[in-house]
Amino acid sequence: IALNAISPSATTTEKLDFYQQTGSNYSGGWIDGTTNGEVQEPVDVVLAADMICQPADAVAAANSIYDALKPSIGRAYVVCADSKHRFGVDRFERECRRVGLHVETQRDIAKLYNGRLVDENIHKTTGYVNGMDLTMFTIQKR
Repeated sequence: IALNAISPSATTTEKLDFYQQTGSNYSGGWIDGTTNGEVQEPVDVVLAADMICQPADAVAAANSIYDALKPSIGRAYVVCADSKHRFGVDRFERECRRVGLHVETQRDIAKLYNGRLVDENIHKTTGYVNGMDLTMFTIQKR
């Protein structure tokens, strides 16, 4: 959001438990992370990062993205460490396709835009280890 100078008023952050999502709501609608677990309206964009650390997370993340996105116009942008460093990431693309999502995968995003997406400060982030490659998934619900 900051990279693209999007006004904070155009965005919101919401809580959800991706293990509560079904992956079967084509028209869109996701269960929020409150104690009431109410169904919320589908969204135009999902931004997610580093949310997969075991194979079951790949299934839950794909289900969540499917339920959360509006059909035809909804897109998700997901960045994850490679499968050498996060278990289950290697299953994520397959799980997205299983629920009917279209996925484009860009491996090692450090090579994109002449390295401007990943700078020297990434080494200071929690969970980053030397040699970790990041993969970006661009996902659409058709």
